[in-house]
This record gives sequence, C-alpha cells and structure tokens, in this order.
Amino acid sequence: MMKKASRVKMVVVTALVLLVAIAISVPSVAVAQPKGEPFVIGYIGMVGSPGTRPCMDIQKMAVEEINATGGIMGRPVKYVVMDNKGDTSLSVEAFRKLVIEDKAKFISVEGRTEICLAVQEASGMLFKEYPHILIFNGPMGAELTARIIDEAPKYNHCFRDWDPEPAHYAQTKYFFCKTMPQYQKTKRIAFLWEDLAWTTEWRKGISYINLPTWEKMAKECGLEVVYSKAVKPRGTMYLPILQDIKKSNADLIFYISSWFTDTESFAKQWSDSAARDIQVNLYGGVAQTQDYWKMTGGKALGVISSYTDLDTIPLTPKTIPLVKKAHARKIPMQIHVHIAYADIYHFKSAIERAKGTGNIKNLIKAMEDVETVYSLGKMKYETRKIKPFYHSRVRVDAANPWKTHPGYFLQLVVQFQEGGKIAYLHESCEENEKLVSKWVDPKRYKTPAELRK
Repeated sequence: MMKKASRVKMVVVTALVLLVAIAISVPSVAVAQPKGEPFVIGYIGMVGSPGTRPCMDIQKMAVEEINATGGIMGRPVKYVVMDNKGDTSLSVEAFRKLVIEDKAKFISVEGRTEICLAVQEASGMLFKEYPHILIFNGPMGAELTARIIDEAPKYNHCFRDWDPEPAHYAQTKYFFCKTMPQYQKTKRIAFLWEDLAWTTEWRKGISYINLPTWEKMAKECGLEVVYSKAVKPRGTMYLPILQDIKKSNADLIFYISSWFTDTESFAKQWSDSAARDIQVNLYGGVAQTQDYWKMTGGKALGVISSYTDLDTIPLTPKTIPLVKKAHARKIPMQIHVHIAYADIYHFKSAIERAKGTGNIKNLIKAMEDVETVYSLGKMKYETRKIKPFYHSRVRVDAANPWKTHPGYFLQLVVQFQEGGKIAYLHESCEENEKLVSKWVDPKRYKTPAELRK
C-alpha cells in the first residue's frame, strides 16, 4: 500500500511539473506598455464635494484602464486633479497651471456655470499660446456655449458634455402633462429652485427661442402653481418653507436640484414636517444614487428622483459593467459621473481620429465628428451653429427643443420605498425600433402616506 501511494504521489508531482513547464513554455499575450510623452488630461473641481469627487475618481479609473491596455496611440495618459475648493479664483489659477506647466491638452471643469465662465475667460486668452480643449462637466448655463458663436473663434475649443437649459423642456413637459397629473394625481404643485445660474432661464423663460417659464408650462398642462421659491443650495432651513407649502395645499413638491443641493437635509426635514404627506419629486443630485437612502437615514421614504446608479438595468451594453466597477471602488454613479467617464473615452477617440494632439484644428474637428456609445446612451456634440446648443452634448433637436433624439440620453425615474428598495417608475423599452424611457407601470407608485403605513 505504501509503495502504491508513493507511485501515485510521484505521478501527481510529475504531472504538476509538466503543467508548470507547459505554462512557462506557452507565451502569454502581453499588452505593450505605453511609452513616450504622455497625453495630459486635467480636472478642476472641489475634491471635498460629494458631487464632484466621484467625477475625478471615475476619470482616474478610465485613465488607468486605458493605460493598462496600451494607452492612446501607444503613449501613456497622465491624469492631474486640481482642487479649486469651490472657489472661482482658485479655479482660474488651477487652469493656468494645468495648461502652462502641466501642458494639459484636455481640461474638464466642474459643473457650476459661474466657475466654468471664469475658467472659459482665461482659456480664451491663453488658447493661442497654449492650444487645448476645454470641457464643462455638467453645467447648463446657456451662455457657456452661446458665446462660442457670439465671440467666434475665441471659444471654438470649448465643449459642454451636458446639455443647456432649453434641452430640458421636452422631458419636463412630459412630467407636467402626463406623469404628474395622470400617474401621481397631481393638481397643485409647489416649486423649489436651487438658486444658482442654471435654473434662471427656467424661472424666467427663454425669450430668444420662445420657451416659457416652467411654471407657465405646468399651468398649460392643467396644474395649479400654489408656491414657488428659490433657495440657496446648502444650509437652508427647510422647516418654515415646508410649513408654508403645507398651508398652500400643494399635493406635490417639485425641487429643481443638482448635486450641489443639500437634498439629504431637505428629505430629513420633510419627513418630520407637516408636509410629509406631500409627494416630493427631486430633479437630480445625490438622490440619483443608492447612497441617498443611507445619507438620509431612511427619511427619503417616498421621494421620487431621476436615478442612474444602475447595476441591474442595462440602458446600453456598458451600463451594468461600468456601475459594478464603480461600486467596487465605492464611486456613486450620478448622471454627471457617467458622463465624466464617457468624456475620457471620447477624448481617446478624438485623439486617435486627429492622429494626435499636435494640430488643434484637427483635434477640435475630431471632437465634433466622433460619436461614442457610453453607459447612458450615445455621446455626440452638436455641430449646427444654433445657440446655445452648439458644442453641447446632443439630447434634443436643436432646431426644435420639444423633440428629443431617442437613444442619446436615457434617464429613468425611481421612488425610494420600504428599506431603501428602488422602485423603477420609468423603464427603458423599444419604441419604433429605438430605445426610449417612459413611465410604463404606474401601479408601482405609492404615496408617501401609503409607504409609511
């Protein structure tokens, strides 16, 4: 028995040795390490911001992926983050360092219109001496792209990876005319506005292309506007406001919010206020992620929001793989984080199309011509010189903002229900052979009062 066991052991050892020898002899397919002068990509934003930090983290991840697969045209990519601490003057200083000292060819700026405008001014002055591409990550301010036409060619190198205020009318009219009155049984609406530049045109209307205020649009859809107030992004005491909204007899609060808005504080105060049975619809921000439930300590029960932290809904083939990779790094996937990631690959495609960054005219043209698929749709920049859509990411028909371009941006709406469960009120579906998102199952919706029972 001992001799037999020894023979068996000898056979096993021999087999292992042979396997190792075979493994060593078969060459693995190695990716060539990128070499040479790096392509430099920079980001200017507030490192401590829960809205901006994920954009930096996801772009860093994208750069690591590209370098791991050979870089761009065999050259490495260097990613540089500049902390502006939320300050406009520091943002301009950061830009100057990136373009002059770091030789960055692509520079993204966090999505506050006021900060983007200041950096854009500096960019226009330095462009001839230091050619580069400037990208606004997430702002809506129409003036950012309107001035590309008005002051051409000074700002031809500027692009907005988001869409301007007029591009949001088609979606919002659907909410006012269908979602709210038909599915949520809304009759009286209360508006809260984040008091920053990006909401100004919706509050005042857009006269140069004949678009109404959102309040007028709501009225035209049969809703009664009973309250409207602009509030500062952070540090607002909401309880007195919620008390007034309760007195107004509103049955829905529409809070036009972004990632700068302290919607987590709002939800906590709303759930403990006299207005807690009034439905809350948030426009955007941190409520677009799974983290929002924890951030509010469960006080978000019943809140409705757009939602892009999608690890089960494949809007495109890239949605779930990207979100899962991001979750592994604890990166919350708000809309602008998806787009920040897509930007890096769009830059890569533009560099390859232009055969490098040496000819800035070719690079600008490549940015215009390239179309890439990303996790929420298709990334393409508007090339028709229609203000303020020119050089903004395509979402609607620039000649008719009431008409969407199906497939270019898919946005789902959810409600936070028991235990933080995400109830999808909008889903993606095929319509006329195109992927669109629409409210397909109103039975999933429950009022805040029903959820608290």
